[in-house]
Amino acid sequence: MDGAPRPARGLRGELTEFVGRRAELARVRDALRGARLVTLTGPGGIGKTRLALQVAAGAGRAFRDGVWLAELGGLRDPGLLVGEVARSLGLSDRSARWAVASLADHLQDRQVLLVMDGCEHLADACAVMADALLRGCPGLRIIATSRHVLRVAGEVTIAVPPMTVPAIDDPNEPGGLLRYEAVRLFAERGAAVLPGFAVDASNATAIAGVCRALDGIPLAVELAAVRLRSLSPEQILARLDSRFQLLSGGGPAGQPQHRTLQAALEWSYELLTDGEQAMWRRVSVFAGSFDLDAAEAVCAVGRVAAGQTADLIDALVAKSILFREGHGTARYRLLDTIRDFGLTKLRGRGNERPLRRRHLAWYAALAARQEAFGPGRAEWIAALDADHENLRAALRFCLTEPGEAAAGAELACDLWWYWLTHGHITEGRRVLAALLDQLDQAAAVRLQALWVAGYLAQYQGDVPRARELLEAALSAARAAGDARAEAYASSFLGWDLYLLGDPGQGYALAQTALRLHQQSADQIGVVLALAQIGFIHMCTGEAPAAAQWWGECARAAEASGNVWYHGYAQWGLAVTALLRGDHDDARRLGHAALRAIRGMDDAMGAVLCLDALAWVAAARREAVRAATLAAAAEAAWAAIPATPPAPLRARHDAALEAARAALPGAEYRAAFARGSAMGQDEAIAFALEEAARPRPGAGPAGPGQLTRRERDVAALVARGQSNSQIAASLVISVRTVETHVQHIMDKLGCGTRAQIAAWSAAQPR
Repeated sequence: MDGAPRPARGLRGELTEFVGRRAELARVRDALRGARLVTLTGPGGIGKTRLALQVAAGAGRAFRDGVWLAELGGLRDPGLLVGEVARSLGLSDRSARWAVASLADHLQDRQVLLVMDGCEHLADACAVMADALLRGCPGLRIIATSRHVLRVAGEVTIAVPPMTVPAIDDPNEPGGLLRYEAVRLFAERGAAVLPGFAVDASNATAIAGVCRALDGIPLAVELAAVRLRSLSPEQILARLDSRFQLLSGGGPAGQPQHRTLQAALEWSYELLTDGEQAMWRRVSVFAGSFDLDAAEAVCAVGRVAAGQTADLIDALVAKSILFREGHGTARYRLLDTIRDFGLTKLRGRGNERPLRRRHLAWYAALAARQEAFGPGRAEWIAALDADHENLRAALRFCLTEPGEAAAGAELACDLWWYWLTHGHITEGRRVLAALLDQLDQAAAVRLQALWVAGYLAQYQGDVPRARELLEAALSAARAAGDARAEAYASSFLGWDLYLLGDPGQGYALAQTALRLHQQSADQIGVVLALAQIGFIHMCTGEAPAAAQWWGECARAAEASGNVWYHGYAQWGLAVTALLRGDHDDARRLGHAALRAIRGMDDAMGAVLCLDALAWVAAARREAVRAATLAAAAEAAWAAIPATPPAPLRARHDAALEAARAALPGAEYRAAFARGSAMGQDEAIAFALEEAARPRPGAGPAGPGQLTRRERDVAALVARGQSNSQIAASLVISVRTVETHVQHIMDKLGCGTRAQIAAWSAAQPR
């Protein structure tokens, strides 16, 4: 491997220092040198994830194409596994092609370390995927964490042991005790909650006893250490001894660590007030993380008033039951083991179903905001990203709870633009298919569910299935006299027929859709129909008609605040200007379209603009530029993965051929290679003719060489925030944060988040 450090992309920042585990770190690193799949096993709370992330964070130098984390704990549908892993690698799920084979195609020539965290509930699917990827991708290595082995050929399994603890007959001398990992962890976490706390002669015996009683299980030790706010080590030990005599004999046979952890959780639970216990139970219905507004809406019921929620949440954070994340608007997370314990308590009281309904209502309201098209799009997308696991949990409840299918379908339909534009199309299709199977034929939401499902299928290139769903939606809408449903079904079926080679019928349905949208004053529908008609004229080479329709689309989008489709209208006008031979206008409009779409986090829109600007460059006889942009567009299409419609593909091929004919072979190949290597952000900057960024290794950057947003991101990296936390803080997408972090690394000439943090700390404030 080359000597330049490589980024550990997608790894979340940890807020507490990693303690001990030198032997395990060395063992995992050694195993990873010889094996391509290393699985860390052990019970909940033993520290598998922290160990895996610590190894991965130090491994960037060895992997040319990065280190990536796929967090699988919140995923329950094995059918979404490959798409979720693809997204964790920075790829988009906008195609039905994300089978294991297509993911292997992407990885086959890359050197990547993938951390798959939390595989136990998807063990079979993870095993099949890992086996296929490892066979087809010689540069791939995987670290998996699971409560049991995956049973893949060549897998090396490492059982993560408890932390080391003093033996009963060890002398309790403070300096000697600190060589034990559990003692160091207790001391470090204790000092965090009680400044000045340290192991000394007065407390050494008690601390050693606490660590032994907890079997060196990291989570149990941390839960005990936080009690130093109100109890001495001696008091903690006395209460543990008393409680464990009652509890540690229960639990599953043959799992003493599990019994110990359960007993520690019971002890922590019983030390809470009634209100704190109630809040622990109630927040356990959340998946992933949640914010205070959600906690007040879902958990403030009965004896817990909304005004008490913040204080109770704060108390649970102080006692390490909840973990705070994020800068700015705080979010809170339960470890899986702690959540499972809380759910068990909640179910024991028979209170889960009402809380699940409150949880569903809150997240249904979030989805119903429908801000995909306007200036609030970025904030809405960031909010949905932050609560994606909660949205999944709400939909799972609707699929498993009798009588909730209609509510689930309404939620799913409200999420269709999020799924469509943010890389979750497979998930949306699977959810809608399951809900349609359960929905009553007379349910009002069924019509919308049909045309949304049809459009998602169409967008993934599954044209036959799309046609089947859209024809059913159109027939049912006409029978029900539902003009809105008929308009959308007509519009999307028109696209299908056009793609299937029936442009006349496709055009007629598009005109019908426009008329119906206008009658119902559906401004989003009007803009979509105008864009569709403009696109058809553009593809048939009718420049005057295309310009007219795209112009109407631009005016309607601007009037209705549809920022997103105003960008698409400018793209359409750019292409029609090119058809007219007005190359300067085409370039100007293409730049305007790309600037608008860049702020929308829309990979499909971005690649359409890149491709169009390649055609413009070819028409202007800028051969090197045309080859570079066309190659960047090809790489972007492959990352979606998708292919442009045939008329657009023909223009792409023509631009490349013109560049090839105009350039010497070596110069053409160099331009094409440069474009192929560009990421989306770099390609957009090149297309817009923005100043080139300094190359890695060009010398350390000063504050002025980072943009204001990059300085904001660097400051949050320095605070230990993960990419998802930074995205929530700055109200941008996770992929945008990843791009900013990569740019910062390039400008600073560094390869780790720690180096970014060091640079940020050294800057004048």
